[in-house]
Amino acid sequence: MSGTRGMVLGLGLVCALCLRPVMGQAPSFDHLSDADRQVFQQRFEKEVWPLLQRGGKDGCVGCHSQGKIVSSLRFRGDAGKDFAMLLKEGFFLPDDAGSLLSRVTDPDPKRRMPPGKLPAWSEADIKVLRTFVADLDRKQK
Repeated sequence: MSGTRGMVLGLGLVCALCLRPVMGQAPSFDHLSDADRQVFQQRFEKEVWPLLQRGGKDGCVGCHSQGKIVSSLRFRGDAGKDFAMLLKEGFFLPDDAGSLLSRVTDPDPKRRMPPGKLPAWSEADIKVLRTFVADLDRKQK
């Protein structure tokens, strides 16, 4: 009996040690190779980041970096770090209700970003983000 019990305890310890780095951490949605991540970061900085910065303090970056709103989205104001965060935390997922694309295209004015009377994203701007998200999604699979 002690042999079986010892083996079970040993397996439990091995499992706990294997899972320790993962426990308590949010899942990462970043499944890109290092080379692809670098390419997409450069594209993000050139194509998407200017759209997020537009509007100054009333833009995406301005509003979501001040800490005055209740949101899971927090920008640092650094394109490279913010790209990594958006990628890892799933803000580029194409069919997720909380993704950037879903929030700027949401038909419900209470959920759509930017909020209130701030100007909505143009179709051309949405197309830039939609293309970026679709290309990123294809690479992640």
